[in-house]
Amino acid sequence: MENEEKLIRLLIVDEGFHKAEQITSSLRATGMHVRAEFAENSEDMCDILENKVLDLVLFSVDLPGFTLSQGQHLIRECGRHVALIAMAKKVDTDVIVSAIDEGAQDVVASVSLEHLIQVIKREAYNITIWRRAMRLELEFQESEKRCQNLLAHSKDAVAYVHEGMHIFANQVYMELFGNADFDELEGTPIIDMVDASQQSQLKTFLRELSKNENASNELELQLIHSSGERISATLEFSRASYDGEPCTQILIRSSADTSELEEQINYLHQHDLISGLYNRQFFMDELKTSITQAVNGKHQSALVHIAIDNFQSIRDRVGISGCDTLINDIAKILTENTAEEDIIARFGAYSYTCLSKIKSRKLVEEMAVKIPKLVEDHISEIGNQSISTTCSTSVVFIDENSPDSANEIIARAEKTCEEIQTLGGNQSKTYIPKAGEMTQDEEDGITASLIKDALNHNRISGLYQPIVGVKAQDGERYVSSLQIESEDGRILYEHEFQDAAERTGTAKMLDRWKILHAIKKVSDTGQRGRKIEFFVPLSADSIQDAGLAVWISENLTKAKVSGEQLVFMINEAEALNQLKGAKTLAKGLQQIHCKFAIDEFGTGLNPFQLVKHVNANYVRVNHAYMDNLAQNEENQDSIRELAYQAGDLEINTITPAVTDAAVLSVLWTLNVDFVQGEFLQPPSKELNYDFSSM
Repeated sequence: MENEEKLIRLLIVDEGFHKAEQITSSLRATGMHVRAEFAENSEDMCDILENKVLDLVLFSVDLPGFTLSQGQHLIRECGRHVALIAMAKKVDTDVIVSAIDEGAQDVVASVSLEHLIQVIKREAYNITIWRRAMRLELEFQESEKRCQNLLAHSKDAVAYVHEGMHIFANQVYMELFGNADFDELEGTPIIDMVDASQQSQLKTFLRELSKNENASNELELQLIHSSGERISATLEFSRASYDGEPCTQILIRSSADTSELEEQINYLHQHDLISGLYNRQFFMDELKTSITQAVNGKHQSALVHIAIDNFQSIRDRVGISGCDTLINDIAKILTENTAEEDIIARFGAYSYTCLSKIKSRKLVEEMAVKIPKLVEDHISEIGNQSISTTCSTSVVFIDENSPDSANEIIARAEKTCEEIQTLGGNQSKTYIPKAGEMTQDEEDGITASLIKDALNHNRISGLYQPIVGVKAQDGERYVSSLQIESEDGRILYEHEFQDAAERTGTAKMLDRWKILHAIKKVSDTGQRGRKIEFFVPLSADSIQDAGLAVWISENLTKAKVSGEQLVFMINEAEALNQLKGAKTLAKGLQQIHCKFAIDEFGTGLNPFQLVKHVNANYVRVNHAYMDNLAQNEENQDSIRELAYQAGDLEINTITPAVTDAAVLSVLWTLNVDFVQGEFLQPPSKELNYDFSSM
């Protein structure tokens, strides 16, 4: 399930987070999908390499106390195959040669972002091709193994010839000609094994075969046994390859009816001989199929894992052969107490698995609870001994959010069974993912369900944080956000669920809730004589929502309020990635007198280029510029420059993340228009900030 729009997983090793943010923003502005990590020393880099999947490492060779060769050594130690790109403030021949000698694929000047983007694109493509090649190589090797196995066990005689000489023959082929060992046959021309009267015919046939000019790929020949006896046979010829070399395959079919034998072989290939159940290999294939069907939304399944408790003590008592009786008895219990369509397998020496299509989760759990009781009540007669035992069962449900790895599903089931056995066994338990164990899809699925439940049961609230003017601007302004309450009373704030909401398509629902409540707030406060501007952040999904502006217009009309008190805010990176949708949305909103703002603004290569396409009333500065603002003169200069450029275009600037008085005092000097942050007031359900205090 490869995504054509490949996500680039990037590690940036540099001394400043600002530079890393600038690089990632620039990459996203070109339409690239980037997930970035940041490290500024060997400890950070080692931790990320061990715990994250990466494609590229951007390494600043100007880092004090941490060299490129040390970084490359960490990559090798962690067993990663990633592209290493060096960045340097000054690039000359010596720097390039030294960096490439230490393992870098390329060297780029730190100030040349456009060059860096091109190099990243190239190396990301190269690493993708390398991984694809490795995967194909493994698949090819597996295919070769399967082919060799099939050839070795084929009932037909098969050989390969290269330039007329034998380079391979299976056992049946050698026996046909009376050869005990391939060494006797290797290098022997096929022409010498055909009656002299037909050798010319065979030469012509092989020549035409090489040119694809044969009317048929079959030829009836008189073959010569090593004893001199003549053998009449029909040979099938086809072009093939062996060990990567082009050759010709020769097939001489057996005339014996092997259908019954093939059926027996197929049964043995799929079943465990002791229990008569399916074997582990067959079960894993079926499990993989079920996972694919569940992920694609066809049907959900359940894996029930059954493990015999204290098996070692039983084996010590009755021996290995005695255990076979117990294993067979439990297999019968499982077969008799599961649905006919369930796939039951002997999975390990003392464990079983059952794969069920889900009709009801409750029914599966009830079946899993019943099995330990049935096993406990059963007595196995082994020789002159009566043996009873217990077992533990675990249930893992397989749905659209489950991992796409069969091994991960099995690991969850086995771990849950081990937990039960540690507590004494003879119980059943359903696996519930804990934090850190879930896949991203599972975590997102749980969050999406929580959001939908909160919307359906009115457990969602609006929060409002003041945006305060520093140039004596009139009016009240608040930016809205959300909190939701889970069924058990836990409060989640927007930053905790917004990413999952966007990945699951529920962000659009939350946006519309925010919009409706902002309109209601405009109406309610207007009736009390207050005129408040409400800033409503929108998700990426809403940018592409062609009907959003019309829907907002309809709800403004119903509420009998003007749109001039609503400011809709979209993320800069999302606007650049969906520029056409952003332009359409901004135009539609401004036609109904709403205002428009760009959030996380200013880290692109030319941020004001976006303003030419999207007519914004406000820009809210990227959080990266607020990092250590009171001491960071570079960030201060960046904000000052953004503020002056925005002022020239009659665009208001907002700076977020005002955390203390020192930051606020610096912002007074940078020509910004508005400030926002915890120091002024945390988000609140109440609209009670005293704007006259500034």
